[in-house]
Amino acid sequence: SGAFGTVALSPDGRRLAVGIADATGEQLWVRPLPAGPLSKLTFDASLNFRPAWTPDGQTVSFVSARGQNRDVYSQRADGSGPAHLVLDQPQDIYEAEWSRDGRWLVFRRGSMPGTDIMALRPGVDSAPTAIVATAFSERAPALSPDGRWLAYVSDESGRAEVYVRPFPDAARAKWQVSLAGGTEPRWAHSGRELFYRNVSGELVAAEILAGPTFTVGRQRALFSASGYTADASHRLYDISPDDRRFLMIRERSGGERADLILVQNWFEELRAKVRREHD
Repeated sequence: SGAFGTVALSPDGRRLAVGIADATGEQLWVRPLPAGPLSKLTFDASLNFRPAWTPDGQTVSFVSARGQNRDVYSQRADGSGPAHLVLDQPQDIYEAEWSRDGRWLVFRRGSMPGTDIMALRPGVDSAPTAIVATAFSERAPALSPDGRWLAYVSDESGRAEVYVRPFPDAARAKWQVSLAGGTEPRWAHSGRELFYRNVSGELVAAEILAGPTFTVGRQRALFSASGYTADASHRLYDISPDDRRFLMIRERSGGERADLILVQNWFEELRAKVRREHD
């Protein structure tokens, strides 16, 4: 139990990075899975939150307010060595994630309303590229495993919806994925599904059809996630490398503390439910 923030599984699924609020603000911790001690990763007396693993699984990047504003830092997951500044921008950065090949860092900067999604190739680009920058609020960027598509949330329709654009040439096209409101997009590691949370609190799987263009197939609600913490601005769950398990934060009634929960065997439960409905 604890005041948990963002959770992030390592690429091999064997370690968990998680933000936990304490008297100093929020700090990052790393824990081996399936069982092991929590080891504190950050010690700076400020806000250190929204961890994201580098593709090699050796380093955790995160947003920190230790400087004049909120920037992206990185720290080796074993705690060795100091934290390094990865990206410093004039505007606050609120979330960042790496492409699977490690070439791109995609991030959201600016304060609500009016936040934008940017991208940078560290060591290559001298300035970031605007990917989705409009008069509306774009947030929760999520790159597909093959790096071709960017999922994100925008309020351009008057409510939060999940959209997908080509990456990095996002101006070429745009597709709405969520049907009646959606937040917290996350790609399956296979790239064949895009998960998001709908307005009813259900976790939805949208089938992504193979082909030269982006095409959404059947969508289905997997299970109710209404008892697990949600964030309209950033994803608060993660998925195991085999795409069969979800890691979520369960809310506890009557207080602010929450539990980390691993939801297992939901494919089997779903199949059993379908059989019952057809009996």
